Amino acid sequence: MSSELHKRFIGISERWLKMNHCLFCIDVYTVNEGDTLYSIAEKYDLPVTLLMKVNDIDNPYNLKIGTRLCIPGTEDQLPQAPEQCQKTHTVKAGDTLYLIAKMHNIKLDALMRANPSIDPYNLLIGTELCIPV
Repeated sequence: MSSELHKRFIGISERWLKMNHCLFCIDVYTVNEGDTLYSIAEKYDLPVTLLMKVNDIDNPYNLKIGTRLCIPGTEDQLPQAPEQCQKTHTVKAGDTLYLIAKMHNIKLDALMRANPSIDPYNLLIGTELCIPV
């Protein structure tokens, strides 16, 4: 990268930081095979230099698979707090999130928000799910 182009990218990053002086880690991204800082930054609509600065990355060409990166953002971009649990449901054979939501008269997206670590395509029998208020 030419030094002029590099200076321009740093300027963009610094302006972005000044506009958004209160940054939070709004997501954590795990680097996969084929990822580049550019592709990750593009996915989250961030300057590459900001992603580098927040994650203390000196060499953008030395990205290792499995590295967890903080994705910076503003407070209003933070994920919503999980729904409060009213009760729980133990997953049984044949259960799907849709059927569980229907059984408890709640919306599917509310059930999914209350259980963010659950893979909806791989429900494990015996897993305790939070049934939101």
